[in-house]
Amino acid sequence: MVWPEVSIEDFPPERDDEPSSLREDILDELTDHFVCALNRELLKNPDEQTAKQRVINQFGDPVKIARQLWLDAMKERMMSQRIMTGISAVMAVCSIAVVGIAWMLMRESQGVNQKMLAQLAVIADRPQAESTVVKSLQRTNEAIVRELKILAESQRPSMEMGFSEMGAMGSSGGEMMAGGFGMDAKSAEPSNINQQILKQLEQLNLKTSQQDGSTSEAMNLISFQLVQDNKDKKPAVGFTGRLTKVGTDAFSLNATSDEKGALEFGKLPWGNYDLSLKSPWGEICHISRFAVIPGRNYSQTIICPAAAPEEVPVQFQVDWSEKQKSDDLLLICDFRKLLQAGGGVTTYEFSSSRNAGSFYWFKDQNQPREQRGVYIISGNHQVTPCPLDAEGNFIDVDYETLKEKPSIKMFEGDFYQLPVIYLITKQDLKKLSQLNSLKEFEVNDKDRAMIYTYRTDQYGGRDLSFVGGLGKNNPATIPCTRLLVPFKKKDAPSDSANIYDVISRHKYIDGTQLPELLKYTALKEQPNVWKIKIPELAKKDIPESVGTGIF
Repeated sequence: MVWPEVSIEDFPPERDDEPSSLREDILDELTDHFVCALNRELLKNPDEQTAKQRVINQFGDPVKIARQLWLDAMKERMMSQRIMTGISAVMAVCSIAVVGIAWMLMRESQGVNQKMLAQLAVIADRPQAESTVVKSLQRTNEAIVRELKILAESQRPSMEMGFSEMGAMGSSGGEMMAGGFGMDAKSAEPSNINQQILKQLEQLNLKTSQQDGSTSEAMNLISFQLVQDNKDKKPAVGFTGRLTKVGTDAFSLNATSDEKGALEFGKLPWGNYDLSLKSPWGEICHISRFAVIPGRNYSQTIICPAAAPEEVPVQFQVDWSEKQKSDDLLLICDFRKLLQAGGGVTTYEFSSSRNAGSFYWFKDQNQPREQRGVYIISGNHQVTPCPLDAEGNFIDVDYETLKEKPSIKMFEGDFYQLPVIYLITKQDLKKLSQLNSLKEFEVNDKDRAMIYTYRTDQYGGRDLSFVGGLGKNNPATIPCTRLLVPFKKKDAPSDSANIYDVISRHKYIDGTQLPELLKYTALKEQPNVWKIKIPELAKKDIPESVGTGIF
């Protein structure tokens, strides 16, 4: 029997404008996706019923999915028919309404003009605080003045012609026009009112022009001078900047440094601002919360990288004690920072930074088709990039397919940090994808005094220093490197001094905390040897109870 069990009868009734092959195409595509997902699940669990249930839990009811795909494909055609029907009805209503609207506009013009005069009188007496608002209002008023002058000139001859034609029509025709459209001697009032409006607007323009000069004194010129990080301090050209005002009146402006390295944003209100700079090759620098004081222009010189960072060779050196050395053990070093986790989506960042003057510039090393930041280190110090999927998730790997090298290329940087190291065996690489769902690890603290729960999906995320009432002493939030054993080996020797065997056999812990956070540099014209010391751990160093709470 074909799985999933979806047929033509499960679709809505067939429509005349439906493509003949639509339903078959949907069934073929849906079946293909479900079969592929089933095959993947069977690799994890040979039980077919369990695998099918997991696929359905992941994607949903196949019948509902098929009906939804059909509806999505036909939505445009169905909506087109409804829109045409609606347009026809609207056109009919509009045709009826046009005649009535024209008559109502003639009746209401006098009342609208009187309300405009009242509004203009209020606006003329209202103080304007912002120069940008004053200028905008002034431009609007000038445009209205021009339009009303044209309207006033055009209304006078048209009114005279209208009354002459009424006289020629005779008394009966005149009475009909007066009765039908309400035109009497007072119809000349809109022309007089328009003249009053013109006078009011001209006075308002004069007043806002005077206020513009006074409010401009509260504006401040904000500019930056960008120079290269070299002896000559040449101008840094082509750097883009985004200036953002912080607060309830927030706004953002973009600018690009010119041939003199000037990055100017013009006159802006005083307050707190943030600045983000981006180099032509993609490095980013953030300057947060600088204050612009009323009545004082703001200017700052910013040191920028002179050129794009180059890639330099990096070697790993693992310090194993003689008791811990094993050809079967591997280290997976994860340098990435978790930006977001939840809703089925996990986002990682792998960036390096370098200092130019007193400013830090960050380079994002991940590319859309190349996820970086995770490396496999063998016992003889050989290194290879860990294979990842397009979203940065772990995938299963065969150790024999890895192409190990003595070094690997890294972009120049003054600051690389290594938060998590996974200790596994070569055989564990074949189930490496399970790491994507393993988030909680019981970790022994560096003082060997307690065990706490560490979550890998909270690293780099929200501040957890308040959890458990430990504040800054919370071991889960102290910046340090953690050595984790995700796949335990239950048959490890009980008398072994190897840290992997000790953690594998222990029922309480899944890893241990290193004394500090491992940090490295990758610089030109120097050997970049990144050292990792594996701590020794005996059974006596592990508390016989676990801590409380998830840190």
